[in-house]
Amino acid sequence: MQEVTPRSSTTSVDISARGITGQEDNEGSAVNLNYTNNDSHLHGLRSNNEQNKQFVRGNNRTIKMILLTQCLAGLQFTWSVELAYGTPYLLSLGLSKSLMSLVWLAGPLSGLIMQPIVGSLSDNSKSRFGRRRPFLLVGSFLVICALICMGWTKEIVGLLFGSDSSTTILLSKWLAVFSMYLLDFAINCVQASCRAIIVDSLPPSQQEEGTAWAGRMVGIGSVVGYFLGFVNLVDIFPFFGKTQLQVLCVLASIILMASDALTCWAVHEKINTESTSSSTNALNAAYETLYSIMKAVRNLPKPVQLVCNVQFFAWIGWFPFLFYATTWVSEVHSRSTSDLSESPSDDSVGESTRVGSFSLLLYSLVSLSASFILPFLVSPVGASATAGTKFSWKQLFQLPIAFLTVPKLWTISHFIFAFSMLITWFVTSDLQASIVISLCGISWAIIMWAPFSILGEYISRESGTVGQRNYEVEENDQLIRISNDETRSELPFIDSHGGISTNCSSEAGVLLGIHNMYIVLPQFLVTFISSIIFAILEPSDEGN
Repeated sequence: MQEVTPRSSTTSVDISARGITGQEDNEGSAVNLNYTNNDSHLHGLRSNNEQNKQFVRGNNRTIKMILLTQCLAGLQFTWSVELAYGTPYLLSLGLSKSLMSLVWLAGPLSGLIMQPIVGSLSDNSKSRFGRRRPFLLVGSFLVICALICMGWTKEIVGLLFGSDSSTTILLSKWLAVFSMYLLDFAINCVQASCRAIIVDSLPPSQQEEGTAWAGRMVGIGSVVGYFLGFVNLVDIFPFFGKTQLQVLCVLASIILMASDALTCWAVHEKINTESTSSSTNALNAAYETLYSIMKAVRNLPKPVQLVCNVQFFAWIGWFPFLFYATTWVSEVHSRSTSDLSESPSDDSVGESTRVGSFSLLLYSLVSLSASFILPFLVSPVGASATAGTKFSWKQLFQLPIAFLTVPKLWTISHFIFAFSMLITWFVTSDLQASIVISLCGISWAIIMWAPFSILGEYISRESGTVGQRNYEVEENDQLIRISNDETRSELPFIDSHGGISTNCSSEAGVLLGIHNMYIVLPQFLVTFISSIIFAILEPSDEGN
C-alpha cells in the first residue's frame, strides 16, 4: 500500500486490483490514494461520473459477462440458420449454383462496408439511449424482417402476383436474393454493435476475459442453432410454419429479440457528449476510417503481416466450407437415398438439410470442446524457448506440452483442414460426411483463437505509454497512471457495477481492422472462382 498526496485537504478513493472503485473491493486488496483539492474538483467529477457512467448489471462478474455477451449467442443462432438453410433454399427455388455463389457476395461485401461504417456512426452518436444500443436494436429489427421475408418468399409473392405464373417464380428468386442480402447487412450491423458494446463496457484488464466469453457464446449459439436445425421442428411447432425453414426463422427471430433486449437492459451506456471524429459529417468520418486503414496496410509490422498473409490463404478454403458444407452433406444424403430408391418427402429440402445440420451440430460440439481443451495443452509464450529444443516423449504427457506453441498449433490446424478437404472425394455416406465435417471443428476452434492470440500478444508487447503521467503507483506488477491536469483532471472511474470511462488502444483497433480485411478479401476471390467452376460443372438441368 502506497500513499500519494499531491496537495492539501483530502478526498479518499480506493484502488484495487480490479480497478478504481468508490468503495472497498472484496475481491482484492485496496490501495488508498488521498487526493486534495481546495475547490473539490475531484468530488464534482465523481458526481458527474455517477450520473453518466457505463456499467453492466449483475450480482457477480460471471453474470455480468454472460449478460454482456449473450447477444452474440442469439446472433450466431441466426447466422447458423442462414448457413445451414440459405444455400439449399436458394437451390430449391431454381437458382443455379453459379448464380448462387454470387449471392454469397453479400457476406464479404457487408462485412467490408457495414462494420467500419456502423462503427464510425456509433462512435459519433449522441443518442440519449447510448451509442451502440440504437444500432443494435435497429439492426436486429432488420434481421427479423429479412428472416420472415426469407421463410415466406413464395407466400409473399403468391399473395401479390398469384402462384401459377412464370413471373411469380422469377420474383420469388429475386425476393429470396434480396432477403439474403438484407440479412447479411443487418447481421453485420448487429455484430459490429455487439463487439463495440463489449469493448466499451470493460476495462482493458478484462478485455481478454470478455473476448473469451464472447467466443463461448458464439459456440453455444452454433450448437443450439444446428441442433434445432437437425430436429424436426414442424412436428413440434406446427403453428410457426409449414416447413423447417419457416419454423427456424420464427425461432431465430424470437431468440435474437430476447437476447438483444436482455443485453440492452443489462448494459447502461455512457452518453456521448462530444464527437470523437474531426469531421462533422458521419459519412466523411467513415471514409476517413477506411482511408486510415488502407494507409496503415502499407506499413504493417512484420509479425502482423505474416498473420494476415496466412489468414488470406486460409480463408480461401474456409469460406466455401462454411457456405457449402450443408449443401455437400445434403447432396451426399440425396445420392445415398436415391440409390436405395426411397420416395421423396413433401419437405425434401428440410429433410436433406436436417442431415447437413446434424453434421454441423457435431462440428460445433467438436469446436466448442476444442476451444475449452486446447488452451490447456499449449505452452505459454516463451516457455518453449526456455525448455530446450531436445524432444522427449515424456513431453507429450505433460501439460502444457512443452514444444507446442500457438503458432505450431495453428500450423497443425491447417494440415487437419487440408486433409479433411482432400478426403471429401472418397465420401459416399452420411456417416462419412459427418466425420469429415466434425474433424474440421478442431481446425475452426484454433483459427478462431490462435491468430487473435498472436495479434493480441504482439499488440500488448509493443504498446507504449499513453499520455504524460505525473503520479505512478505500482502494485502487483500493475501500473496505474493518473493524469494531473489542473484544468481538466480526469480520473478513470470504475464503480461497483463495473463501469469504466476509459477507452482501449487505437492501435489495436487499426490492426484488427486490417486483419479483418485480409479475411474478407479472399471471399470475393473465392466467390468468382466458384461461379466459374459451377458454371462449367453443374448439370444442364438447373433444378437438379
